[in-house]
Amino acid sequence: ISIILKTLTMKNHLIYFALFFTMVSCSTSELAMGSNSIVGKWNWIQSSGGITGATTTPSSTNKSRSIEISRLEVKTYENGNLIATELYSIQTKESIFGVKQQMLVYLSGKPSQSFTVEGAKLFLSDECYDCYQSEYVKE
Repeated sequence: ISIILKTLTMKNHLIYFALFFTMVSCSTSELAMGSNSIVGKWNWIQSSGGITGATTTPSSTNKSRSIEISRLEVKTYENGNLIATELYSIQTKESIFGVKQQMLVYLSGKPSQSFTVEGAKLFLSDECYDCYQSEYVKE
């Protein structure tokens, strides 16, 4: 009987572990994979902000930029060349604007970015004053 009880207890622990792992992994994947998914390849349209409030575009900078977002990392490309790979998580945090928002939180320590997806457009906002908001379109 004690062997059966030990086996049942171990099975219960495995079930609880599987449920916990599923809940933790779904929290990011549901946000990233839902109807307003950030997962995919995004081409840069424009960025605006900074101290001067300038707007830059691919034609004004003579550079094409894109980002490729998977469930675990963000890859940044410039003129087709990979220039950075960052691991991230999605968290709901208070923005510098005083509201709670979903954010890309980078594990490397790079400043977080709040984001919204509207149809085929992704808006990324650097979470710092005098920083930039960038607009991308899904490929």
